[in-house]
This record gives sequence, structure tokens and C-alpha cells, in this order.
Amino acid sequence: MVDFTMSSWLTTSLLVVLLVLVAYIARTVRNIGRKLNVTKKELSQFKKDSQQAFKSNAALQSDIYRQTESYAQLVSLLEFSEPIPLTRSWAASPDILLTLVESIRIHKPKLIVELGSGLSTLIMAKALPRGSRIISFDHSAEFAQQTRDLLKRHSIKGVEIRVAPIEDYNSEMSWYSKKSFSDLKKIDMLLIDGPPGSKDPQARAAARIELLSKLSPHAVVIIDDANRDGERALAEAFAQDLPGHTLRFLRHEKGAAVISPA
Repeated sequence: MVDFTMSSWLTTSLLVVLLVLVAYIARTVRNIGRKLNVTKKELSQFKKDSQQAFKSNAALQSDIYRQTESYAQLVSLLEFSEPIPLTRSWAASPDILLTLVESIRIHKPKLIVELGSGLSTLIMAKALPRGSRIISFDHSAEFAQQTRDLLKRHSIKGVEIRVAPIEDYNSEMSWYSKKSFSDLKKIDMLLIDGPPGSKDPQARAAARIELLSKLSPHAVVIIDDANRDGERALAEAFAQDLPGHTLRFLRHEKGAAVISPA
């Protein structure tokens, strides 16, 4: 009887220990499983992040290469006797500058009107055919004077820099002072790179309203920053109003739109 009782107690104890062990193993397995699941998610996210970073880096390297190529061509095509400003931040990128030079060489405009003066003014002036002229507008007297000084250092003539303060154009938008444009006519090439439009999609919209009727029949319109919705919409509106022209969006660093005769 004692032996039987002792045997039963041992069996029961072993069963209890076994159940505790099984429970512990099961809990451990669940914990490991949870950790493995989290790790898989983390690895999956890390893989996605790595792929995205690789693509972004590849795109950045490609863009740097394109800008370097464009800059090298600018230096080769145009002779500079003095240093030129950097092509970063607000300044025009080398790709749009090269597009301006190409357009001038192809279309040979007699009058170029530029909205937003700066390095682009110098580049266009260097490529300007003899007898042609540029009228560049800037909302800032300080920036306008900087452009005048830049042109003077490079012995550039035939360029007029006008200061046109930003005013209410109508009840919906602001733009340059309209009276600054009253004498313009037969514009052969229009570059729209101002006023500053990073915070206002409508900042440059008035250019079409005010200057469309002042364009020559074969005018070329070039719009920088066409990666932005406001400039893209402006380009499409210009193209609709110029039925004999075609619209091209260029894959420039900041995006560019060219509306030119078909």
C-alpha cells in the first residue's frame, strides 16, 4: 500500500513537472516566435528602406552628372573672363541655363524678356545675337543691382534691368507692377523664373494675362520650376493660348517647360 502510494505520488509529481516544463517550453517558443515575427517585419522594412535609399542615391548621382555635363557645356560654349555665381539654391540650374543658350541659338530672338534676374541674365547675354537685347525684371532693388554689377564685371551691354515691385494684380493674385511692362511689344523669348513662387502657386500666373498679347507670333516661352503645380498649370495655359506652338516638359533638376513654334 505504501509502495503504491509512493509510486502514485512520484507519478503525479513527474506529471506536474512535465506539464510545467511543457508550459515553459510553449511560452518560450511563443516568445521566440513573436521576436522572429518582429525581426521579419524589421528586416522587411529595412530592405524596403535600403532599396528606396539606393534608388534615391542613384537618382541623385544621375542628376549631379547631368548638371555637371550641362555646366561643362556652358563653360565650353561661352567664354567667361570673370568668375560666375554658383548655380544652387535660388539660382538657375546648369540644365535650364543650357536650354536657354540652345533656344537663343536656334530661334535668334531680337527681344528677350526675363522675369527674375540673376545668373540666367548673364548666360543669355553671353549667348545673345548681335543687335538683340534683354529686358530683365526683378522685384528686389538689391537683387537687380547685384545683376547689374555682375553684368558690369563681365563687360556685358545690351541688357536693361528693371525693378518692378510686387503689387496686387487683381483680387486673386499679386504680381509685378503692371506699369513696368506697358511699353513692351513683340517679345521673341519670354523666360518666367519670377516672382518667387515656392509658397504661392499663383505667384507667376499673371504673366500669361499680362504678357500673352505682347508676344511675337513665333515667340518661345520658357518656364522654370515646372515640377511645381503652379508653373505646370501656367505652362499648359500658355500652350492652349498659343495654338501654333508645342509644349514640352523637360526633366530638369527643377523641371522646365518650353512652349515653342511647332
